Amino acid sequence: MAVENLLFIGAILSVSLGSLAIRFVRRNEKLAWNEKLAAHLICLMFIVKGLQNAAGGYASAEGIGSSWQFWEALLHFLDYFFDTSIMMIALVYPVPILRTPRQLKIGYGIIVGLMVVRLMMVMVGKPSTVFELFGMMYVVCALIWGSVYLKFRMLPEAQQSTSTRNIAFVAAMFLTLLLGHIWMFTPDMVFLSETFYYIDLGTSRTVGDLTSPLYDYMWQLGHVFGIAVGVMILFVEIKQAMNGQPSPMLYIIFIYMLSGMLRYLMISFNSVGEVGLAWNDDFTLLGIWNLLTAGIHFTMARPLIAMYILLRYGLVDINEDNRDVARLMTVMLIVVATSALLELIQTVIPINQMLSAALMGILIAFGVGWEERSFDRMASAPTSLREGVDGNWFPTFEIPQRYTDRLIMVSVAYIVLTFFIGFIYWQMNIYEKILGGA
Repeated sequence: MAVENLLFIGAILSVSLGSLAIRFVRRNEKLAWNEKLAAHLICLMFIVKGLQNAAGGYASAEGIGSSWQFWEALLHFLDYFFDTSIMMIALVYPVPILRTPRQLKIGYGIIVGLMVVRLMMVMVGKPSTVFELFGMMYVVCALIWGSVYLKFRMLPEAQQSTSTRNIAFVAAMFLTLLLGHIWMFTPDMVFLSETFYYIDLGTSRTVGDLTSPLYDYMWQLGHVFGIAVGVMILFVEIKQAMNGQPSPMLYIIFIYMLSGMLRYLMISFNSVGEVGLAWNDDFTLLGIWNLLTAGIHFTMARPLIAMYILLRYGLVDINEDNRDVARLMTVMLIVVATSALLELIQTVIPINQMLSAALMGILIAFGVGWEERSFDRMASAPTSLREGVDGNWFPTFEIPQRYTDRLIMVSVAYIVLTFFIGFIYWQMNIYEKILGGA
């Protein structure tokens, strides 16, 4: 049950972050048009991602009976929103790629149009088709953020400033948020592992297969492109560190790559029967490692990265009137993440309850203490992405408030629509019919 519990924890973290942060974003009148769009999309994206995590928890749980089709459909269709919103963010933040209102309408219109096509295929009972362009978001976002990172990280030293380094770091952090779990597959790709090259993405939890080989290939293509960008970041960070310009990104990506290497070694040993050690009926050593790495990235690291970007780069308006509420948000996220991590460890490693309670108290105390210092530093002096940077990188125009209001309304309507479609899929046994005809 640890997988399901982790998904529910991720749901709490994501929904809490999005719901509380959007209140501060809407009150921040200092935001430029691209920052306003990005901040709203980040908050909405994580609200929907939290609901998706909850659906995933129910879909993975045992004993859900005939309702599994509802949760599977909800899990699948809510992921469309994440795909769409992350690409929209990449097009405007930290450096806007769409530079005029006309370009913004065209670019966002294309992305929304692709979303509509996906929904049309869903409504005619054909989910998981190549029309979803699954994996496209990895290519689009990795290309945009990877280019922004490379451009600003590799500037000549005379042209560098705190803002240019911040732009490169923000782009790299968004890539980490999106691709961190994929970077763990780097050794699998390099050493031609079957677990990477022959995986079937659409195998159902019951019987049959929901996806075609072309669909799986498109997904794999996105992963390969994401890994290539990750390797590029690793080499750039090593080069810059050798030149006396280190960045925390070097340690971040090294941790993800090292986690992937250890995972690959476990898979290699398992092929000759040396790592198939079951700690109980539900877990193997490899399963536990995946849970503590990729699982934590999906459910905990992503909302924490988003919270860091919102606070550190001034996307939320923290002042004396709302400072206590903002501090409550960060304390809650830190406490939930800290206690959940310990509970997860206790699930896979038997620990006495008294010892567990003592460790939880110590970890929460350290977590809250760290939060106090981090929050004060980020909220009191958010760092800039524009100071000292050529103004041509940041075109100026206004986006009326009614457009962000409509964005919120459309997002709410989409959530309601996905619940409705999921109910129809359940009641009409759509998945069962698809699998029966496969």
